[in-house]
Amino acid sequence: MDVAIFTRDAQRMGSTPAIVLLAAFPYDHRMWEGVARRFEGVPVIAIDPPGFGHSPLPVNSPSLEIYADYVAQAVRAEGAEKILVCGNSMGGYTAQAMIERHPRLVGGVVLVGTKADIDTPQARAARTEMAISALVGRAHSQLVQGIPTMLAKETVADFPKIPQLMEKWINETSGEAISWAQRALATRPGRLETLERAQIPAMVVRGEQDTNSTAAQAEAMAKALGTRVVSVPRAGHLVPLEAPSAVARAVMSVYQRMC
Repeated sequence: MDVAIFTRDAQRMGSTPAIVLLAAFPYDHRMWEGVARRFEGVPVIAIDPPGFGHSPLPVNSPSLEIYADYVAQAVRAEGAEKILVCGNSMGGYTAQAMIERHPRLVGGVVLVGTKADIDTPQARAARTEMAISALVGRAHSQLVQGIPTMLAKETVADFPKIPQLMEKWINETSGEAISWAQRALATRPGRLETLERAQIPAMVVRGEQDTNSTAAQAEAMAKALGTRVVSVPRAGHLVPLEAPSAVARAVMSVYQRMC
């Protein structure tokens, strides 16, 4: 089992660190297109999460650790020996699992709109409920209705193509993939201690209007990593879609410290 990957400037893989981009739930590599095009001359690998986009649905029990292992296997197969991993939301949780499980591979990290602590019991229950409803075709409408809560109010008002794209991508996703991801997310551990032990170049990025990951959670990750939080105005939870240039600047700032 592997994950689908999409590369740019792959001919430099191995001779220089690669940037690996991990998507938020319930999206695939396409959410990173606005960011990836800003990395001219740098090897980039964007990943479709298990079951999303062109990646097959795993036969394994749902686990972000399994996802992290798939990513590590895929990027090594491309020739990458050292990576900067950048993840948004679910991608950020998976990036933290990669730091823990593949420390020799991960040489830098940028965590965007994510957190390092476990879900509350209420959030875990909501994920379990969605995992069940996804299998009977009821999750897509719930996710579409929640699109405005993932974005800044300015994004919704001024850039209607972004929520339209999000709705399109949601409706292209299978209920089985949604269910697998939600069960994997519900069982993830906290990883602040992992971040404290990492000792790698890092940055934390958060949209000022993010209602899903708090400023306190971002600061806790930044403190553990020995770095700072970049707060992006007029952005919510999905900063790579809303403010790709801000994310690209943060990634390149960390990347330059690796090279």
